[in-house]
Amino acid sequence: MSDKMRFATVGCGRMGLRRMRSIIDHPDTELICVADSDHDRAKQVASDLRTEYATIEDAITRSDLDCVVISVPNKFHPETVVPALEHGKHVWCEKPLARNPEEALRMVSASIASGAFLKTGSNLRYFPSVQKAKTLLDAAAIGDVLFVRGWIGNAGWQLKSWYSDADAIGAGTFLDNGSHLTDIYRWFLGEPVECIGYSATVHWPIAPLEDNAMGIFKFPNGRLASLHSSWTEWAEYMYVEIYGKQGYIRIDNRQPQCVATLGRKDGPAEVFDFSKDPPQSYALEFDDFVKSVRGKCQPRPSGLDGLRAVQMAYGVYESSRSGKSIELWGEADRKLSEAHRKVHGV
Repeated sequence: MSDKMRFATVGCGRMGLRRMRSIIDHPDTELICVADSDHDRAKQVASDLRTEYATIEDAITRSDLDCVVISVPNKFHPETVVPALEHGKHVWCEKPLARNPEEALRMVSASIASGAFLKTGSNLRYFPSVQKAKTLLDAAAIGDVLFVRGWIGNAGWQLKSWYSDADAIGAGTFLDNGSHLTDIYRWFLGEPVECIGYSATVHWPIAPLEDNAMGIFKFPNGRLASLHSSWTEWAEYMYVEIYGKQGYIRIDNRQPQCVATLGRKDGPAEVFDFSKDPPQSYALEFDDFVKSVRGKCQPRPSGLDGLRAVQMAYGVYESSRSGKSIELWGEADRKLSEAHRKVHGV
């Protein structure tokens, strides 16, 4: 029998196909079966990729699989993720982890109870510009961080799909695009303790979903991070500045750029330009997942990371509704984090 990690994928849409290609291309993994609520679609994809067709129930419960990749609309995450975890499968679930914090908590709790790993798919951590910024931060290249400001978004091209269905997606751009950067902010700064924000629907006819939202997050030691997420970002895609006591780091992914810049209060800036490199974030993310699972280490971003991103989005929504600042870290969060650390190490 092959010693490759054996995968099922649930969902044969754009992201599902992308994950299937990562599985097929990796030397240590094997795509065993594919499933989708559209059975004809799944059968065609299985035929095209020379793998097996499966029902969704079979894909998340069969005994000859190690991992399941879930690439379905947000509404269906809990009903596929939780049973897969309960059957001992390591699960990769696309971001955002859930439509709301309650659904995300169900999945994280199932991961803790089963001992199986839950990973939130979010390739932004694996952009070379973001990786370089993290390396520089870890090396204290700009000293203690003072503040962060950034934006992320797209032109709303996906809104002709289930993304404009409030029941299927749960919320708008801040849950969707914003969860990428809230994850990065936590990776860089630690746990946010408080937020204030506003959300609005100013262009697309998608209410009650928002097409623009802005949040300000307060981190320990008074550090602030601002984030604007948008579905009217015509130029796309992402830009972040991190200022420290000794200088700044700029992450510039305004398409087609992929650049990290290290600037200091005095002296010339260093520019690390990855713009001409072939896209690699999806392959790097998948390879890290495989190595982590084989090493019995929790893949990142974890399910807990995904839950926190959803909580941060909902903090902005609640602040916009109430006009008040919202607490983001309490005793229940601390206990959950500790329980996750005891089982999964992080």
